[in-house]
Amino acid sequence: GALLKPNMVRSGADAAEQASMEEIAQYTVRTLSRTVPPAVPGINFLSGGFAEELSTIALNEINKCPGRKPWSLSFSYGRALQATV
Repeated sequence: GALLKPNMVRSGADAAEQASMEEIAQYTVRTLSRTVPPAVPGINFLSGGFAEELSTIALNEINKCPGRKPWSLSFSYGRALQATV
């Protein structure tokens, strides 16, 4: 099997309006549903430049997002978690 380590779908750094955590979750789940086969066992998100708290909030929203998510969803936030040390 394989694990994916993608970023979450989010607004560009210079966007005039930043997406909410709920929007990030919706767009991320929609994109994964359209592109990642159910046979992939897990997706471990990178922090995508978010601080650890925002990364964790975004992952929580992804897990709460309605819809089919046949993969194990978790995190790989090395850089974000090191920031608090």
